[in-house]
Amino acid sequence: MKNLKHLFFSAAFLLQIFATGNAQTIHPKLDSMFRRTLDSMYIVLNAKGLGAAVQVPNGAVWAGGAGISSANPTQEITPDHIFGIGSVNKTITSASILKLADEGVLSLGDSLHSWLDTFKFINPNITIRQLLRHQSGIYDILSNSAYQPAINAAPDSIWAWDDVISTFIKAPLFQPGAGFSYSNTNYLLLGLIIEKASGKPYFQEIRNQFLSPLGLESVVLPPYETLPQPTTAHLWLDLNGDGVPDDADFLFSDWNSWHSTAAPAGSYFSTPGDMARWIRSLMGGNLLSQNMLAEMKTTVTTTFPGGTKYGLGLMERNISTQKAYGHGGDAGYSASVWHFPALDISIAVLNNDGRRNSWSLIPTVSALLKTYIDCTSQITGNQEVAAEFLEIKTFPNPFSDWLNISTKLPAGKSAQFVLTNSLGEKVAETNAGANYLPTRPVDPVGRAGAQNFRFENLGYLPSGAYFLTTFLDGKMVGSPKILSKNQQ
Repeated sequence: MKNLKHLFFSAAFLLQIFATGNAQTIHPKLDSMFRRTLDSMYIVLNAKGLGAAVQVPNGAVWAGGAGISSANPTQEITPDHIFGIGSVNKTITSASILKLADEGVLSLGDSLHSWLDTFKFINPNITIRQLLRHQSGIYDILSNSAYQPAINAAPDSIWAWDDVISTFIKAPLFQPGAGFSYSNTNYLLLGLIIEKASGKPYFQEIRNQFLSPLGLESVVLPPYETLPQPTTAHLWLDLNGDGVPDDADFLFSDWNSWHSTAAPAGSYFSTPGDMARWIRSLMGGNLLSQNMLAEMKTTVTTTFPGGTKYGLGLMERNISTQKAYGHGGDAGYSASVWHFPALDISIAVLNNDGRRNSWSLIPTVSALLKTYIDCTSQITGNQEVAAEFLEIKTFPNPFSDWLNISTKLPAGKSAQFVLTNSLGEKVAETNAGANYLPTRPVDPVGRAGAQNFRFENLGYLPSGAYFLTTFLDGKMVGSPKILSKNQQ
């Protein structure tokens, strides 16, 4: 085993960066549009509660909430509520390892046997880099059918991570480096390596490295740190199998066996605002050297939705045509946290409804992204007319096979409407300049003197969130309207 003395680093420059950024404010117009977008997506998603935050280039953070934490008594979600972030935790564990590598404490090419004792079914020659990128082939212990009954049997118990691994490990899926397979076991092993390399408990090392210097005080790791009960969003789960979510706070908030067995892989809690700050700081190069950040962004292909690739504890994908780096997380709660390097903004969306997974939050991230792009254009004077002043009406919403659009165009203007899905892919458009009169009678949304447009034959589209973007004389105006598609 290596026994290296941990190297400390100064965090004064980090404090200075964030003190400056947090003094900035969000433009009132942008604040209003973000709130409208979140409220709309909350309705589309039909979740119990959503928290969201956007950090913009000047460092200011917008944060908002929609829905409820608890029903009895009724407590609405606020920007101060914290949620479980699930596997977004992996960006934190990975950053800790990469920081130790930057300091020369360890190397990404180090093998497991350099740091840890041997485990059954785990090849000791697996490297730290292979653990980080899920190329180890190690079996995911959380998928073991015996795991859930064991942690349910003694919910107050706190597991040691090496015991968790030894108890639930099975034969590997492939030889190290031969493929990609997402495994939480990789990150339990990385947590053990962090403790061995730093000489400190994992959660304390994370706090020393990142959380305290960055002022991310809402980020806590139960059961080793205390959840602030008044501001912890209640988790809603279907506890009796009737398809209706129940308030599971009494179960989950004190479920030590779950929190301890998943800790370095997915047990942190945070506000959306602190997650937005976290991912922008990490991707902005404030925490790691450029070489380590480049390592983190070196990806392999996966079978995840949306063409998602995977780096070192980091996902890469396009959201609404913008390249994004971040991660999703699912642990009862769900989370979707992304940085958009071309715009230098970050977006975090957190959810307390167990019926909704992290992939289902991507449309909300996309909607907030679109709102930022469009509203910023209006604020800086690059847009001639805001869509809200056009009084654009749609019917029906949710739509099914067809969608009617009614608007009163400014004098001398021609309009085009484009319908895109949550990935920003165009699925339908009208002809620029054409006032398309419907072949059916004008719908109830139609108004005297209004121009009416219709999308036909939309039944083939899958259910989900869609965005209607308006162009006047070829220039995009306003924030896209958020629509939803019914099941056929």
